[in-house]
Amino acid sequence: MTEEKTRNIKNGKFKILVLFVIILVVAIVIFANRWRSNVEYDKITIKGNYTISGEEILKTAHLTADTGTNLPVNLEEVNLKFISDRIEKHPEIKKVNVSKEPPSELIIEITEKRPVAILNLGNEIRLIDDDMEIFPFNNFEKLYDLPVINGLRIKDADKKLDNQNKNELKVAMFIIQQALKKGRTLHNMISEINLSDSTRIIVYCNENSVPFYFPKYTVVDLKNPDRYANLLMLLSEFKNFIEQKVINVKNQKIEYVDLRFSNQAIVKINNNQDVSKK
Repeated sequence: MTEEKTRNIKNGKFKILVLFVIILVVAIVIFANRWRSNVEYDKITIKGNYTISGEEILKTAHLTADTGTNLPVNLEEVNLKFISDRIEKHPEIKKVNVSKEPPSELIIEITEKRPVAILNLGNEIRLIDDDMEIFPFNNFEKLYDLPVINGLRIKDADKKLDNQNKNELKVAMFIIQQALKKGRTLHNMISEINLSDSTRIIVYCNENSVPFYFPKYTVVDLKNPDRYANLLMLLSEFKNFIEQKVINVKNQKIEYVDLRFSNQAIVKINNNQDVSKK
């Protein structure tokens, strides 16, 4: 046998071997996909839900009997993106991650929206979170100890906020967010922020519902370092008034505390007497 024939035989054997390996790999991939497609997931674990029930999340994801799905679920019927997209449409859910945990578990991890205030829109109320996202709700326990933002002048039937409303809302949210930064205690002292007055922002405290008059800040003011610092100082004064029980002057009912004047606070008591506090 010549050297050339020997080389051709070796090349032919090598090509056959390569072809066999390719066929084997393709067969393994097909078999693995078929095996994975036949895997059934009979356990669904939900994490991160505090006020939204697991049943509500499953219903939103169309993974309950009344939505046409029963456990165990075949993998071919489970599209993680579809499930994730459905859950993300829930108004009280901020983020969701859906994953598969072999051998037979689906894991749904959610992040609920964390409201910091209640937004009164006239004949309905919404919640607003720290990112100023406004959303409806079903779980009334979310309303516990949240301040109410009132006084936005909304004309549209669909309750959309115009630019003026958005700017006023930003100021109210700034007050709430700064109160939160100073501690949950200060945040809990605020029962309501009323924006209806064109000359002042009225912050009602939880202690006897006494109104505190703040200057009518604008979004532009909050970009001014001096005005920004002034608002932080007024929040500290608001906190000190309540903690020191100044609003209970000689056991008389306080009508309001006016913080709009430099270096002093005007306290109006029910006998029409003004008490100036520096």
